[in-house]
Amino acid sequence: MRLWNNFLEFRQRVLSHKVWRIVFSKYTIVTLIFLFYLLFDTNNIAQWFKTGATLRSQERLIQSHRREIKQTEEQLTTLRSNKDSLESFAREKYYLLEDGETVYIVE
Repeated sequence: MRLWNNFLEFRQRVLSHKVWRIVFSKYTIVTLIFLFYLLFDTNNIAQWFKTGATLRSQERLIQSHRREIKQTEEQLTTLRSNKDSLESFAREKYYLLEDGETVYIVE
C-alpha cells in the first residue's frame, strides 16, 4: 500500500507540471502509438518511399520505351515509302553489299 501511495504522489507531482501533463495526455499517447505503427508495420513509411521510387523509375522506363517505339515506327514508315532509303539503311546498318563490292569498316 505504501508503494502505491508513493506512486500516486509521484504521479500527482509529475502531472502538476504543464509540460508533463501534455506529454502524458491521451492524445499524445495515441499519436505516438500511431507513429510507431507507421514506422514498424510491414507497410511502413520507408517501404512506401521505396515503392514510390520504383514506380517512378518504371514510369520513366515506360516513357523511354514509348519514345523508342515512336522513333522505330517513323523509321519504318520512311523505309517503306522510299526504296532508296531502304537500300541505304541496309548498307549502313547491316553492312550489306552487292556482288563485287568491298566494304571497309572504320570505327
